[in-house]
Amino acid sequence: MTSEYPKTVLLATDLSSRCDRALDRSLQLARRWNARLVLVTVVEPEPAARESAVEAPTWRRPPGRTSAVELQLRRDLQGCGHPIEVRVADGEPVAAILDVAKSEHADLIVTGIARDETFGRYLLGSTVDRLAPQVEVPILIAKTRPRIYEEVLVGTDFSAYAANALSTAARYFSFARLTLLHGWQVPFAGFLDKGEFREDWRAETLRASEAFVGQAALSDEQRGGIKMLVEHGPPEMLIHAYMQDQGVDLVVVAAHSGKGVLDRRLGGTAKRILETAPGDVLLVPQRASRA
Repeated sequence: MTSEYPKTVLLATDLSSRCDRALDRSLQLARRWNARLVLVTVVEPEPAARESAVEAPTWRRPPGRTSAVELQLRRDLQGCGHPIEVRVADGEPVAAILDVAKSEHADLIVTGIARDETFGRYLLGSTVDRLAPQVEVPILIAKTRPRIYEEVLVGTDFSAYAANALSTAARYFSFARLTLLHGWQVPFAGFLDKGEFREDWRAETLRASEAFVGQAALSDEQRGGIKMLVEHGPPEMLIHAYMQDQGVDLVVVAAHSGKGVLDRRLGGTAKRILETAPGDVLLVPQRASRA
């Protein structure tokens, strides 16, 4: 497999500070990939105008909200060092973002997320919560400052969805080291203390990891360069610990579990990883097309 970088990156922003790092990350990746960068923001329908007995002079009449937002965006983006196409959409945010992603043939959507400083967790906004399960292309949730991705962590449960996530990571981030992490748990924890059960289970899971990588859509060079980790514990806790301890800025996971399609809101392991990972998270849907 050769590197296949995204050709069009779509930055979805609500113009708040939570999306500043998403903008910086989008610019960095677009430059790295020589990709087209499109920015979309959604404005709600304007409220009914109040009637006035006196009409304002023409020079005092404000532009429509959509025009005003687009003008402000173009001013803010001057001198960013990479061409950015601006799209200002009206209506419900999730539907509008999905429409723009489709019309612009986006290969990747980038957006931001808020952080609860008191509890140290990242808070999903309703837009991200509902957008993530519905997109047909990978969605990158930017949390960290845009340092170069030197190592990319890929979480796996050995499902077809996880295989798609691994191949996407290999295509998009061929310049980075790949580490595959599987968190295993047994139904009855008491078995872990019996004889060699723990090591036997670990060895079996490691063989499953090797078979998983061997069957993935990767080149021989990529397969040989993957570091495989098999650890006991919940995936979200292991991912948090590894990223924090090793200074990893990106984890890639499937947006669907091996148990079935998610509902209209993000849930399960993917949501817990998104909330707790100390770095960026790339969610790869089952139906993600190749760039």
